[in-house]
Amino acid sequence: MKKLFLLSGSLLILVSCTKPNIYNPNIRIKVGVDGDNYIIPLNHIVRPDTGSYASFKTDMGLSYFFWPSGRGLTNEDEDPNALQYDANIIKFHWSAMNSVIEGNDMLTRVDIIKKTNRKDIRHDNFELKAYVDTEDNSILSYVGNIYPNSSTTIRCLMATNNDQNSVCQMEYLHPIYNNNVLLEFSGKNLANWQAINTMAINYLDKWHKD
Repeated sequence: MKKLFLLSGSLLILVSCTKPNIYNPNIRIKVGVDGDNYIIPLNHIVRPDTGSYASFKTDMGLSYFFWPSGRGLTNEDEDPNALQYDANIIKFHWSAMNSVIEGNDMLTRVDIIKKTNRKDIRHDNFELKAYVDTEDNSILSYVGNIYPNSSTTIRCLMATNNDQNSVCQMEYLHPIYNNNVLLEFSGKNLANWQAINTMAINYLDKWHKD
């Protein structure tokens, strides 16, 4: 059985009772993220044949893009919203800008990782320090700085056989936007964690509307 991580928190979407009626992949959807406004192409939210409302509100932004092309989803792609897996699809969550995430202290999280896991310099790489789960060697936690003085954690469940997928979840607090950023990507793309984040934040800047 393939092992996957579940993102912390839930995605709450508030919509009318009508069915989704937007299927054009290039149509831009109005998304309200806890008071923040975004205009996001449909194919960066769902696979086009899934359809969407013209606008909706949610407590956490959610989008998808392919690495390294940055393109959105097509009807021929695996459907990540239906838990179908493609190692090149990046899942991107974010909270509203200037939202206060109570209890989300990244320095404390980093300290907990260091104290509750085993340091393993053999896995140090890509400007990240590695720590191995004390009970499961397939779980690696990485700590590093995504921006100067801005810590990030990356937790990876590494495949131990050909029937499994390696999945990594990266999380940090953006130092300028003061919001929570979460990225999920294949372990094979761990070397590109900084560039993947840059692409995600570029999309965030592009889609955000004052």
